[in-house]
Amino acid sequence: MQAIDKLKTDMDSWARRAGPTPSDRDLDALASLISRAAGPIPRETVSAALGAFLEKRASAGPRGGAAALDWLACVASLFMMDYDGTPLTDAEWAEVKELATVDAGEIDLEVLSYVLSQVLEHVEI
Repeated sequence: MQAIDKLKTDMDSWARRAGPTPSDRDLDALASLISRAAGPIPRETVSAALGAFLEKRASAGPRGGAAALDWLACVASLFMMDYDGTPLTDAEWAEVKELATVDAGEIDLEVLSYVLSQVLEHVEI
């Protein structure tokens, strides 16, 4: 099993435990899952990704939880330097770029380069 597959399995388990309204403790657990899987991502970047996840989840209605979780797993895969191939819109790629540069001074240069190269490769100009 690849690291991203394990993360997705762990995230699915998290979603079942957390239910439709995750507590702060649940969100801390999700942040820990991502940090363990993706390595040294700055805390501010992880927090920004979780904030975007919560917004997507809230705006998508009752079935939005799964789509938002898929988006978050995709973002994590990018920071793991193992993009999972989830199709993203240009707006979502722009959001990924923003996440990658939130704390660019603290993020590993190789990770930052990988994420930004994926953004450039997938955005329609």
